[in-house]
Amino acid sequence: MQRIDIDGVPVFTAPGPDRVTAALVFGVGHRDETFATAQVTHLVEHLVMGALPKSHLKCNAVTDVDVTAFYATGRPEAVTAFLEGICRALTDLPTERLEQEIGVLQAEDCSTGNSTYGSLWAARYQLAGPGLVATGGPGAAFLTEDVVRAHARRWFVRENAALWWHGELPPGLSLSLPSVPRPVRALPPPRPQSVPVWTQYFAPGVGLLLGTGNTYDPAMSVGIEVLKERVRDIARHARGLSYHADSMALDLTPTTREVGVIIDAREGQESEVAQILWEQYAALGASGPTAEEIAHAVDGFAEELDGDPEGVTQAELADAAYCAIAGIPFHPVAGVLDDWRAVTPERVAAALRAAHDTAVLYVPETVRFPGIYGLHRRWMCNRREDLPRGTTFRTPAFTRLVNKAARVSIVVGDDGLGERDADGDGHFIPWPEVEAVVPVDDGKGFHVVGRNMCGIVVHEEMYGRRAVEAVRARIPGHLFLAPPAASRTMPVAPGVPVG
Repeated sequence: MQRIDIDGVPVFTAPGPDRVTAALVFGVGHRDETFATAQVTHLVEHLVMGALPKSHLKCNAVTDVDVTAFYATGRPEAVTAFLEGICRALTDLPTERLEQEIGVLQAEDCSTGNSTYGSLWAARYQLAGPGLVATGGPGAAFLTEDVVRAHARRWFVRENAALWWHGELPPGLSLSLPSVPRPVRALPPPRPQSVPVWTQYFAPGVGLLLGTGNTYDPAMSVGIEVLKERVRDIARHARGLSYHADSMALDLTPTTREVGVIIDAREGQESEVAQILWEQYAALGASGPTAEEIAHAVDGFAEELDGDPEGVTQAELADAAYCAIAGIPFHPVAGVLDDWRAVTPERVAAALRAAHDTAVLYVPETVRFPGIYGLHRRWMCNRREDLPRGTTFRTPAFTRLVNKAARVSIVVGDDGLGERDADGDGHFIPWPEVEAVVPVDDGKGFHVVGRNMCGIVVHEEMYGRRAVEAVRARIPGHLFLAPPAASRTMPVAPGVPVG
């Protein structure tokens, strides 16, 4: 691998086939949006790709939680033209196609809601940073041209970009991108936690989230591989409760990594799969894996490297490009394999134990989960028994009489907005924690969305006009989202937290 700079953009190259593969990568993704601007990064990606001329080049783009990449495979001159076209479109964003591309996103149903990883991150960070992946936001229909252009000007710049190129790099490649001071990624403060917790939300599957203070820990990586293998052996092969286990490491800062493990489960068996996942994590932290389990994980890694050399080279180039953007040390894959071989059972146990008090166990909301000894219950939103003092508004008496689901009330107080839901549970959004107010399609009310994952509906037909006006008077006007144009569809309810 070699590194050079082109027009101020770091470029990572390695020899490869005549048909080259390259990707222009930007350090921006869903974690860099807000609830109100959710999907804006994906919309920028669509606008840029839509500006390219038709061709038979194999090319595409992807927006993920922390990165957006434009990539292509083909003849060097065709890939060069593709990349230069991407840079031109980012320099002058083609927003004349805004309405069409919003429609495409709606047809694609690109919302990140109902993500198991997103639910785990939201349990840690609530409705900020990676926690935004737990909801699709109000929808692309609410995105304006000014918002889209501002997002592109801030994030899609040379100071936040890197290129990787597999194959012979042609002379004369230009990467003429806009230039601004390097954007700073904010890490939202995690929820206070001193013991492991369990939580529930609307995504399927079972998950475990572990926080680490190091973006490179071979012992933790080996431990996660052994954990997945143990869960597969028990939940799938022995009991027939599950099919697949997966994991993902998300580096949020050079000293902050979140490692997630997710397991699918047969319907109705999520509780048992969650028990298996936690028991095996706890057992590995207590006693560590066997030498045979470590050897099996190392052999699997080595086999993966031997099985697809070109794929490994491209993955290594992509990792180097991302590390350059994120300011994270890059570790060549050969050195990583050597470090895995040096891992001992004691080191794995110590790494897993060190993350014990950061652990979040996830089970779907639809599952009756009795909990696990030693794990505290964590509500996803700011649920509380008592509501603040204030003016109480209830649904009409007859409505409450005939419809149990309508037996709800809200409290508008000096400190915030409270709700008593139909099950008698309390929810509370302090006024300073209101993230956005999303109008409903009839114009008679709105959803108040809190950064604490609470969402409260305020509507004239539920609580009367006085209630709507009382809430409106407490919230700054800039937090109210304007209704989208009539040509756009209104948001889908699951994108807005409720309760």
